[in-house]
Amino acid sequence: MTQAPGLAARIAAWDAAFAAVRGFFRARGLLEVSTPVRLSAVAIEPYIEPVAADGGVLATSPELPMKQLVMAGSGPIFQVAHVLRASERGARHAEEFHLIEWYRPGVADPAVLCSDVEGLVAAVFEAVGHHAPPSTWRTFGLVDLIAETTGLSLRGDESASALYGALAGRPALQPILLEETRAASPEVVDLAAWSSFFSHWSDTALDPWLAAQPGGVHVVEFPPALAALSRITAPLVTRSTRGPVAQRVESHVGGLELSNGYLELRDAIEQRRRFETVQALRSSLGQAPLPMPETFIDELSTRGLPDTVGCALGLDRLVALAMGSTTLSDIALPLSWSLR
Repeated sequence: MTQAPGLAARIAAWDAAFAAVRGFFRARGLLEVSTPVRLSAVAIEPYIEPVAADGGVLATSPELPMKQLVMAGSGPIFQVAHVLRASERGARHAEEFHLIEWYRPGVADPAVLCSDVEGLVAAVFEAVGHHAPPSTWRTFGLVDLIAETTGLSLRGDESASALYGALAGRPALQPILLEETRAASPEVVDLAAWSSFFSHWSDTALDPWLAAQPGGVHVVEFPPALAALSRITAPLVTRSTRGPVAQRVESHVGGLELSNGYLELRDAIEQRRRFETVQALRSSLGQAPLPMPETFIDELSTRGLPDTVGCALGLDRLVALAMGSTTLSDIALPLSWSLR
């Protein structure tokens, strides 16, 4: 077993990583911003729980405030933010961690995010200096990658019932549809089914496949049910006769998911509808309702968001990889009073 780095090595690695991140973005014309940690509302997601804080919540990501800055005319921006997510603990998870988030208004090509991630990963690896960065990157459409890892042929737009039919005889991949969701709307049921399938497939097929890859992997063009805050368009990357896809990008190195990015959704009505669908799913699962981010939706409607690509990357995971570990505790600064 490799011994975890000592305190001096950890501090040096973090200092090098912070400098590399700031140098990377500033060289590309992005300005650094800092947004509040305590918010009235965050983006509503089915399996991410914010931490309550004196009538508000602590940021699970700086996404909505940064998009509001873009809508106000900030231009391209980045941030290294402290974020908190309740009950996320494990070798690769922590309740409090560093999220690098950046937005490029005036850009409508999600491939730009792939290039950003590749350059940023290389910059941090080279700055930390313990290991060489990935030498190659490959890009796969999510549905194509499902076929590659399981032999299962999906279109990506299946309803929950059609998805169950396609998974007949594949118990390891079958999503668990909780009884509480069966009376929900079709949109909620589809979201529940695809989210559960995506989780099962990631654990049983995708993660082992990714761990065996020698370089980095971008997963693009998600099923529309998994769009989150991304726009749905015709395929831009994968050569497919399938229907519309969600322009969402996940990037992985060494079997570890590092980042999640979007060609950002610009439609305020659609944004509210998606938040309401997730809220309904949370309710059906017995989760507490989250406040609707009304200010963000109002500004999306009145100010408008230009064509924008945006991405969030977990800096703790990246620093760990650059130091030769996938365990976050190996690179955390060991403070006795920390709640990590």
